[in-house]
Parts: sequence; structure tokens; C-alpha cells
Amino acid sequence: MPKFMTPVALVGATLTLAACSAGQVASTPPTTTALSGVVCPPAGTVAVRDDGVRVRYAGADPNDPAVCLVRTQQGTARALGGLLTTHPMNEGIRRQALASLFPLAPGRSSTARYQLVNQAFRPDMQPVPFEESFRVVGETVFQTESEERPAWAVEGTLRSMLDTSFVLHSTYTIDKETGAILAQAGTSRAGAVYSARPWRVTELTLPTRR
Repeated sequence: MPKFMTPVALVGATLTLAACSAGQVASTPPTTTALSGVVCPPAGTVAVRDDGVRVRYAGADPNDPAVCLVRTQQGTARALGGLLTTHPMNEGIRRQALASLFPLAPGRSSTARYQLVNQAFRPDMQPVPFEESFRVVGETVFQTESEERPAWAVEGTLRSMLDTSFVLHSTYTIDKETGAILAQAGTSRAGAVYSARPWRVTELTLPTRR
């Protein structure tokens, strides 16, 4: 089976878990589930990363508080739960799953299953089933260049339910106060290619501190 290069969604802040929306979605989402407990960085928060990316947050979507708005050099992205960029056709499924993850707390987890059509995986364009999951591993402390910040340690996994060699693992450090992702790293098995480099936030500036 050909290797599948999944693009990193949302300014590298999101797991390649979001990325399968690059293919055409084959499944139909259920009725939208309310997603509460999401913390979005206040509008004007700026994160400077060690890979040269500068991320400016625009707060929560006023019409959908579970979606955080993120601005980079490439434009504005919508992040469901602050973690995922989604395709309109799979957002309902993933929103329903994330309802068991938020508000973040040790031991909380979520699992979503959906099908995608992607030519790299199936040249015959048949739907491919995927499973993505998140788990809050626990609490941690993250060190920027100027301060220590209480944070959550979160793990994410994307696996193909058709090809068991395709597994992507990601780890996130999520700021407790603001919900900003402070670090991300990923690994993969032989059947998948993880296209993102690890990165860390070196400076997080809140609008109230300017």
C-alpha cells in the first residue's frame, strides 16, 4: 500500500489527525453535539515558536465557542477544541467524540471513527476507515524562555482500520490558562509518514501583558 503523507493541520498546532480531511469524506456526520469546556486563547495572544512560526490567536468563534480562531502567515484557521481543523462532513462526528475529552482533566479521552476517500490510500477511491483518539495523560509544567506555565499533557493517535501499519502518534502540551498548544511532536510506523517537525513555543504573550 502506498505511503500516505498527511499534511499538518492548523499551524502545526494540530495533530495530523485532522489531516485526513485532505481527502474527500465519505461518511455523514450525526446531529451536532454540544461541545463545552473548551478554553480558547484570548484574542491577541501571540505564540512564538522555535521553528520560526508566529501564531496570533483571535479568541473563540462568537457563534461557536468550541472553535478557536488562529491566525498565521497563511491566514485564519478554525480549530475545533483548539486541536483540530476539520472537513465540514466529518466535523459532527469529531465534535461528538471530543465532548468526552473536554474540559481537559487527567484520564479523559475521546475516540472518533469515520471513513475517508483518498486516492493515495485507495486508487480505486473506495472509502477507508480511520480511528482517531485523544487522551489526557496528566499535568505538567512547560518552560518558555521567560516563565513556567502549568499545562496538560495530551496524546493523540490516528490509525487506519484497513492497513494496520498506518499509525500516527502525536503528543501535545496544552497551556492550562489559555488553551494554547505549547509544544507538539509526532512519530509514525512504517506505513505512514509524519510530515511535521517537533516544535515548542519559546514565548507566549497575552494581550493583558502588553
